[in-house]
Formats: sequence, structure tokens, C-alpha cells
Amino acid sequence: MVSAALANNQVLAFPTETFYGLGGNALSKSVVERVYSIKQRSLNKPLPVLITPEWLPRLCMWRDSRINDLMDAFWPGPLTLILKANPELPHHLQNDNGSLAVRYSSSPATQRLIELGNCPIIGTSANRAGMPECSSAKDVSNQFNNQVDLIIDGGELSVSQASTIVNCRSGTFKVLRQGAISLTELNRICEIR
Repeated sequence: MVSAALANNQVLAFPTETFYGLGGNALSKSVVERVYSIKQRSLNKPLPVLITPEWLPRLCMWRDSRINDLMDAFWPGPLTLILKANPELPHHLQNDNGSLAVRYSSSPATQRLIELGNCPIIGTSANRAGMPECSSAKDVSNQFNNQVDLIIDGGELSVSQASTIVNCRSGTFKVLRQGAISLTELNRICEIR
């Protein structure tokens, strides 16, 4: 059922290590457009992509060893890195400056989705813009009223924080959102503002 949903470019809700996520096949423009529509999210706010390690070199480019250090320390886990996108990626995956936000989730359910679909997954939080994140399948169902094609019930997630987002596109790394990983923890690995 999950493999078919991903192959048919359907939108899924699924548990992650932070909150329930909303997404589907990241390589599908129609999935990306539907996620924006369902979330009522501004099109100039890029959507993050959930990956497993084998997808990373296909999607992103980097030379800075500090990025590898961050990945080694915090992946899989709640750290989203903004990296230079592979210029051959479809435009719907990159933001206007050629960046892509990627995360290797520690959630077995999320990793299994990527494996079953054989694709990276759009992985934004399952909530409408301005609404609270969903911590259960019931929350997703209540908030989205049948707009999501498939909800994977991973039970009630313990109250958590969103992932920490670090922009790694320039020589100075910058935290764009403080989340589950603190600035102190990040700075143990490399200097981040």
C-alpha cells in the first residue's frame, strides 16, 4: 500500500523523530505542489527533503569537511542542513538560490518510506501554516480532513521539538531555527552562529 502510494505520487502523513511529517516522492512536482496546497504554505518557503545516505550525493554538493562532521555527529537525527543543490535536480526541489534542505531522520518509519519508495521524501511538518504540529495520526486526520491520501499511524509521539536547521551554504554556518539540537551541541562539532 505504501509503495503504491509513493509510486502514484500520493501525499502521505507519517511519524518522524520530531512530529508527524507530510510529504511524498520528492522527485514528483505534483506531490510538491499538493503539499504546498494542503499546508497552505507560501511557495517561497522551500520544503525540506528527507533522505537516506545514498541519496545525499545525488541531491547535494559540498566540499566543506565541517558538513561531514555535523552529519557524523547528528545524523540520523533532528538536524536539517541547507546545502548547495545538485544543479541537475528538477527546479521544484531547489529554492531560487540553488539550495536544498535535507535531513536524515532517525525514525525507522521514515527510513522505511524512503526505502519502499526508492526516492527521497518531502518531509515538512504535518500542519497547516500557522497551526500546531501534529503528534498523532488523529491530529493529522482532524487537521487535514481527508486531504492526505494515506496516514501512517505511528501512535502518539512524545512532545518534541522541531529539527534544528543550519544553513551551510557560506563559510559561516548559521542556525536558522533552533530545535532539538542546541547551538551549544552544534558548536562542540564546529563553529556555528
